[in-house]
Amino acid sequence: MTTSAPTESTTPSAPFDPLNPQHQQEAAERLAEARRRCPVSHPRAGISVVAAEKDVREALNCPAYFSNHGNFTLDDSVAPPSAAITRMDPPDHTALRARLRKWFAPAKLRKQAPRIQEITERVADGLPENGTVDLYALFFNRIPAQVVFALLGLPEESWYEVQGWTDRVSAELVPNGFRGPDFEALFRFLTGEVERRREGGPTGADVIDGLVHAEPGEQEFTTREAAGHMLQLVFAGTDTTRSLATNLTYELLRDPGLWERVREDRTLLPMAMEESLRHDPPLRFVIRTAKDGAELSGNPVPTGDKVLLSLQSAGADEQVWGPEAQEFSLDREALPAHLSLGYGIHTCLGAPLARLEVRILLQTLLDRYPGMRLAEDYVWEKTPGDILHRPHRLDVVLG
Repeated sequence: MTTSAPTESTTPSAPFDPLNPQHQQEAAERLAEARRRCPVSHPRAGISVVAAEKDVREALNCPAYFSNHGNFTLDDSVAPPSAAITRMDPPDHTALRARLRKWFAPAKLRKQAPRIQEITERVADGLPENGTVDLYALFFNRIPAQVVFALLGLPEESWYEVQGWTDRVSAELVPNGFRGPDFEALFRFLTGEVERRREGGPTGADVIDGLVHAEPGEQEFTTREAAGHMLQLVFAGTDTTRSLATNLTYELLRDPGLWERVREDRTLLPMAMEESLRHDPPLRFVIRTAKDGAELSGNPVPTGDKVLLSLQSAGADEQVWGPEAQEFSLDREALPAHLSLGYGIHTCLGAPLARLEVRILLQTLLDRYPGMRLAEDYVWEKTPGDILHRPHRLDVVLG
């Protein structure tokens, strides 16, 4: 998320203020208070916070009143250089989603399993047989990036450099927004790839080809627009997946009995993934812009407000998940659909790919390191930034 310079809170009693660093550190406790006391609050002029699951769900499913324009930014002066699918409303969003679905349809993505397994095995071969390692840095951080680069069609010799740019841009997103030397280098590279692809005819081989060469009835994208869509897919395809994999592995290792259960019964993996998404959503929130007439649970939302929809709070809502909502459990019954990968027309297009990747990643680790455990002195420390939710590192003993 990118933010403007903080202004004074207009409602000092609001439980959660996204521009207050102390509130961000105490987000879980403060959002729980918000659910109890004021599920829709207005901590600052121009900002609304939505904490209750039913209100978050309603706003996600109502683009007519809650626009995606301005998603991920509280300050639009540091927005990305061109519109992306996560910042579009119908009909533009509808047309682009249909175009991308040719590559992101579940049946199409399942065919990527052999390539994902190949990439996973190659990265896993670089791990030692035993000893203590940062599993995030050496494993989870690398594989999702390589998978999405392959799906897009980026040349393999560029992957290392592109991942370096994307990692640094993600880490600096809050202070810098979509700007700075790393972002400029990344965007310059992507525009260069678009221009290079324009020189040849359509091949239908990958996503870049589909963005560069429009089929009959599809919009012709400018170089800047095509590069902007590639940029969005790069970030969406890396951060969500590696955060899910890291969060899930941490929860399974925190209670060694859970790791053992999943190791012995792999049919528990899908349930474990969904519980991880609910309990530890990779994105803590998304942002909408309120349009005229917007309201939630009978409460008007000021027109033009940036509306922070807390996925973290929705996944912890006791009214939906019961009194044990704060717990991670592999035995949760009648699991309803969580909101951590979106809802309605903005359900994450790459969700099937993320689930496929994480299943392959976890199965590989369970096979290679059945006795893996958290390092004895490991302390969970959140990665920098307001929006991403995962530990900065994950120190494990491979064993």
